[in-house]
Amino acid sequence: MIAAFRYSLGIRTYMPEFIVDLIIRNHEIFNVEDWKRFVDEINDKEYLGDSCDIKTWNKIINFCEKKIKVLK
Repeated sequence: MIAAFRYSLGIRTYMPEFIVDLIIRNHEIFNVEDWKRFVDEINDKEYLGDSCDIKTWNKIINFCEKKIKVLK
């Protein structure tokens, strides 16, 4: 899933929303370092796609930040 996440960063297809939903649905397989990695990789990317894609990436950032707080 991490590879699919990385592939999805910056592309303008259905894939960003698909992979974000997949990650959220399967959140129990990730640890705090994974959540931090997701946030860092999104924030490091210069181009995240169209406004709908940016909304999707913000959705996972918010989810990650909540998971990080809970898992600390």
